[in-house]
Amino acid sequence: MTEELYADRRYLRRDDDLEFSTFKHGDQLRRPARRRTGRCFVCVLAGFVFLSFVVLVFAATVLRVKSPDAKLTSVTVKNLRYGGSPSPSFNATLVAEMSIKNMNFGHFEFASGAANVQYGGVIVGKRKIVGGVLNAKGTMKMNITVDVTASNVSEIDVNSGLLELRSYARLRGRICSMKIIKKMKTAGMNCTMTINLTAATINDLICK
Repeated sequence: MTEELYADRRYLRRDDDLEFSTFKHGDQLRRPARRRTGRCFVCVLAGFVFLSFVVLVFAATVLRVKSPDAKLTSVTVKNLRYGGSPSPSFNATLVAEMSIKNMNFGHFEFASGAANVQYGGVIVGKRKIVGGVLNAKGTMKMNITVDVTASNVSEIDVNSGLLELRSYARLRGRICSMKIIKKMKTAGMNCTMTINLTAATINDLICK
């Protein structure tokens, strides 16, 4: 009787050890799986963050469209003639170099426009600008010759030898990028300059 009871206890212990060993082994198998799942989640999250960053950078650079910048880089005065009292007037030929800069990643297609010269708010000279295509991140330079004639000139300006002129132009077109993005933009030019009547030169050429 005692031997049978001892044998039963021995078998029970073996069964308990077997269950514990099986449980422990199964728990060890589950732990690496959990670790792999956690790592995959971290990798997916990092990839999503990186992709979001790339999209933001792309939107801030390529998709952001700015208006091209136009300005006069130099102006030369030719054939200058002027008179004072009793009929103050002047006429001259202005040879200007105009620069158009495109800061976008897409090219700029613009239609023909015009550049005009004003004195006292009145247009005293005008010249057509032929349309064209300006490459992405490119700069286009063109020479413009404008004949300027003004009859109602301030006698004070003539006597001082300095005439302030304003040159204005608008080139309407569109920015085209990747054959998808097409946005209308205008390259505007607004410059002021002062003609020195005595020296037949341009002073203080400023473009905004």
